[in-house]
Amino acid sequence: MKLNICEQEIINNVQQNAKRKLYRIENTVGIMDIGNFRRHQEDSILISKHQEVPNIELFLIADGMGGLENGAKASHIAACEMFKWFNNMKQKDFIQNNFLRNGLKRQIFKLDNKIRKECGSGGTTMVSALTLFDSILIANIGDSRAYSFNGSLNQITTDHSVAQKLFEQGEIKQKDDMRFHKKNNLVLSRLGCEKKLLDIDFYEISKDTVDYLFLFSDGVTDLISNARLEDIIINSSNIENTVISEALTQDSYSENLNLDNYYEKLDAGRDNASLILKRGR
Repeated sequence: MKLNICEQEIINNVQQNAKRKLYRIENTVGIMDIGNFRRHQEDSILISKHQEVPNIELFLIADGMGGLENGAKASHIAACEMFKWFNNMKQKDFIQNNFLRNGLKRQIFKLDNKIRKECGSGGTTMVSALTLFDSILIANIGDSRAYSFNGSLNQITTDHSVAQKLFEQGEIKQKDDMRFHKKNNLVLSRLGCEKKLLDIDFYEISKDTVDYLFLFSDGVTDLISNARLEDIIINSSNIENTVISEALTQDSYSENLNLDNYYEKLDAGRDNASLILKRGR
C-alpha cells in the first residue's frame, strides 16, 4: 500500500511533533498549527484517498482534550483507527449509503470504547467527511465543524456544546456570540472522557452543491466568525493560509455583551488551529 505523507505520519504517530504541519494532496490541503499559547499539539488530521476505489476519500479532524498524555493520544487513535477502517473497506461497501452510515456508526462506537480504555480521562471531538460517488457523508461529534461553499458559506454541522444549546434556547441572542460565551468550551458529546451517551450527527450533501468543503477545529472557528470566513473565501487567493494566519494573529472582541457570562476578548492562537480544505467537485 502506497501512503501519502499525511497517512504515513498518522500511522507512524509523528504528526503532532511539529509546531505546524501542512499537507497538499491533489486538490486538498490540510494545515494544523500549535497556536500561540499551547505547549502541545492535541489535534490530528487525516486526508486519505481509498487505495482501491477511485474518488472515494476520507477527511477528518480530531481535536483532543485532556492534555498531551491523553488528549493528543485520543485524537491520534481516532485518526489512525478511522484510516484503518476506511482502507479495509471494499467497493461494494460504498454503494449503499444507508449501509455505509450504519457501518460508520458502529466504527465510531468501537472507537469510543477504545479511547475510553486507552486514554484515561482524555477524549476528542471528531468531524469527518466521506466523499462518495455522488454525495458527501459527514459525521460529527463535538464542536469541530464542517462547512460547504458554493457562492456562499454554509455551516453543515451543529455543535454539541452548552453554548449551542443556550443559543437554541434563546439565552444567547446572536450565533456569533456563542464563541465568546464562557461555557463555549463545554462539549456535550465526544469520544472518550467520562462515561456518558455518545451523540453522533450525520449529514449527507450532494457533491454538485459544493465548490469547497471545509473542516475546522474550534481553534479556527472560535477566532473567526462565519461572516469573516465567507469574506476570506470570496476575496483571498490563498484561503487556507489566510484563515490560519488570521486565527493566529487577530484577536476577537465581543460587543455589548454581559461580561459575567461572556469573554470581552479572545486571544489569537489561544488553541491549536486546524483545517482541511477540499477544492472542486
